[in-house]
Amino acid sequence: MQGSIIKEGITRLLLICGLLFLGAPAQAENLTDVLQKTSTGSVAYHSPASVASANQADKAVQNLAQPGEFVFSSPPRGSAAEETAYFQPIADYLTQVTGKKFVYKYSDNWLAYQSNMQKDRYDLVFDGPHFVSWRIAHREHEPLVKIPGEFVFVFLARKNNTGIQTLNDLAGRTVCGHAPPNLGTLYLYNMFTNPSRQPQLVDVQGWRPIYKAMLADKCVGSVVPIKIYNDLDPNGKDTKVLHTTKAAPGQAFTASKRIPADIRAKIVEALMSAQGQAVTAKLREYYPSKPYVRANKPEYAGEEVLLKDSYGFGS
Repeated sequence: MQGSIIKEGITRLLLICGLLFLGAPAQAENLTDVLQKTSTGSVAYHSPASVASANQADKAVQNLAQPGEFVFSSPPRGSAAEETAYFQPIADYLTQVTGKKFVYKYSDNWLAYQSNMQKDRYDLVFDGPHFVSWRIAHREHEPLVKIPGEFVFVFLARKNNTGIQTLNDLAGRTVCGHAPPNLGTLYLYNMFTNPSRQPQLVDVQGWRPIYKAMLADKCVGSVVPIKIYNDLDPNGKDTKVLHTTKAAPGQAFTASKRIPADIRAKIVEALMSAQGQAVTAKLREYYPSKPYVRANKPEYAGEEVLLKDSYGFGS
């Protein structure tokens, strides 16, 4: 217990030292890395260049919103061109139907996205249930519309791997998945409350590549959505399911308290209308998704617990 407390104290000290350099990128270039606590409870390393980029993006958002404008954003999943193609038409459409200016802001890295979310700089956001839940609980956001259906993930192992029979057998082993704060990975980490027993993540981009990487013996386990799994191995020929997560609600749009109630109502009506479905067709095709449905607070309650160990989300 005492050793754990000392270790945590050292970690916090290192984090503070790292954060002192966030406002001084030129000085930070003399460091090997800048530290940030991750969802695993461990310490992740960010290069000075990535921190400087996050600072620039942070300042850009801070200076972007003019009086009467609302900032709209989403997680940095793709390039600026790709994400703008999805979200700029939505911002333009909401500007047209509400009479208020909505400005889409691309976040080019997770540091900037999480920081700006925590500082409540986004007025309209589209992202996953754990972030939606956190903003409802901590930033007074209102859920508007969501992707219908639910998120369910399965933790897998190769069928011929006799050494892995239960979820506990993944402790300290390699698991292919997306880097946190991906929802599936956070579910996996939260199954292992002792950080020293958490699986070692092998970061692979894309659900199908994650599955194929496990079959190629690049990791002993993987985490994928159940829909993907049912498509890839419906009869369990090559793999075995170690655990199935509880169902989580779909990704949603949320609005900050700065957007008046009448404007929120217009956004809901607009996004659920025939024209709104046409404007969001490209985004819904990416996931994919049926037409949006109304979202409500109770269905997202408790999902923020997945972020409890993620840097900046603990309070």
